[in-house]
Amino acid sequence: MKVLIISRGVPTAKAPLNGIFEWDQALALKNANVDVAFLALDFRKITEKRFWGIRRYVREGISVFELSLPTGVYRRALGLLQFWCKQMYNRVEKHWGKPDVLHSHFYFMGAIAAQLPALSGVPLVHTEHSSKLNKSLDAISSLDKKLAQKAFSAASVITAVSTAYADRLHHNFGIDAQVVPNVLALQHCSVTKEDQLTESPNHRLTNQITESPHHQADNGITPFTWVSVGRLIQPKGFDTLLEAFAQTLKADANQQLQIVGDGPYRGALQTKIEQLHLTDKVKLLGAMPRNKVQECLANAHAFVLLSQSETFGVSYIEAMALGLPVVATCCGGPSDFVNATNGCLVPVGDAAKAADAMCKIKAQYATYQPQQIANEVLQKYAPASVAKQLITQYQMLLP
Repeated sequence: MKVLIISRGVPTAKAPLNGIFEWDQALALKNANVDVAFLALDFRKITEKRFWGIRRYVREGISVFELSLPTGVYRRALGLLQFWCKQMYNRVEKHWGKPDVLHSHFYFMGAIAAQLPALSGVPLVHTEHSSKLNKSLDAISSLDKKLAQKAFSAASVITAVSTAYADRLHHNFGIDAQVVPNVLALQHCSVTKEDQLTESPNHRLTNQITESPHHQADNGITPFTWVSVGRLIQPKGFDTLLEAFAQTLKADANQQLQIVGDGPYRGALQTKIEQLHLTDKVKLLGAMPRNKVQECLANAHAFVLLSQSETFGVSYIEAMALGLPVVATCCGGPSDFVNATNGCLVPVGDAAKAADAMCKIKAQYATYQPQQIANEVLQKYAPASVAKQLITQYQMLLP
């Protein structure tokens, strides 16, 4: 079976999140003995410095066809972007062969790829992740609605990354999406610099996930360490988290909070940290590569992220795969995997309820079973499990 993944980019050392969900899925399929190629259409703005143009190479056993143009648009100039998509698809057929299945991710890329099934005769699977569609229909822009409808109408199969998100897409667009989650990346890639990419780049893979995490016990001396991971933007709820954490310190001051990530909200968060007198208790660690994030998780006691909306929530399962209990909000995706055995779900925007949950997890920390927490998410979200679900969807489309 030959599957062509259509992505908004390829993750690199400079842009590790660019196309990361798509790349993780491509690796999972490749490791399940599917012949995978990766069509990356990188239309980020000119300020995102990178190689520009067309190139073809092999990375981690996957044939990559990359077009990078500093257009700065994904949602407008659709005809132009579709033209480039068609040209790149022709390159794929020439050098790799005709795929059996096309697979696009994110509605704006699905709209760009919407012409390909008719042009190639190859069926399209589309996976939706975007938070831009995870809201009431009247809150979605007319352009985004148009692009989403174009993407959905071209797909033979539509998948969503969580049950709550599938329900939202059904309510907004009348589609019946199959639930196939994001991949829990068990392997971490140390990516070479972009200017060192060749037809066969050397990318070092190290499997650092452990099913038996060993976290420092809550001994009353070592500070109880909370870690949170996410882009520093308002919808991630970090302001609520700071308020909740300040309340937990009133019950027990021997705690600290580490926030991993960067973004436009960093200055506002630093100001709030100072206003709440949390300078000695909260550290903004900035953006980190996956292996460094994992080190922070491995050295923490518990994970907390109080998002306003999550279509899935990869950072939660990455923490749980290391045995950490979590505090999450009832914001969509986390409802599929957070339960009483591995953490707490709290209402969105409720700092008091979040503080109560954090105090509960700290007080009951010794009762959580890291091995059980890790095994549960590994069983459901490990690459082999997700790849099996995807292959089932593909096989239904084959003659």
